[in-house]
Amino acid sequence: MIEREIGRLADESLSLSLRQAELAIRLTAAVQYAWLDLYCEGYWMLTFILNAGSDQRERTRRLIQRGVPAAEAARALHIV
Repeated sequence: MIEREIGRLADESLSLSLRQAELAIRLTAAVQYAWLDLYCEGYWMLTFILNAGSDQRERTRRLIQRGVPAAEAARALHIV
């Protein structure tokens, strides 16, 4: 009777250890995804800002090609 109880407790202990290891792996993966998201967010924002600046320069260049003076072309972008 005691041997059965010891066997059951050993199985339960092993099962709990495996569940704890599984939870640790899931937590590690979640932390890595969160870190990667924070890391990449800065790059995405920088890309957005650089593209916006490039778009403004491109619009100014097109206006200048159409004959609008440079100062007015740049000012028109701020109004819009």
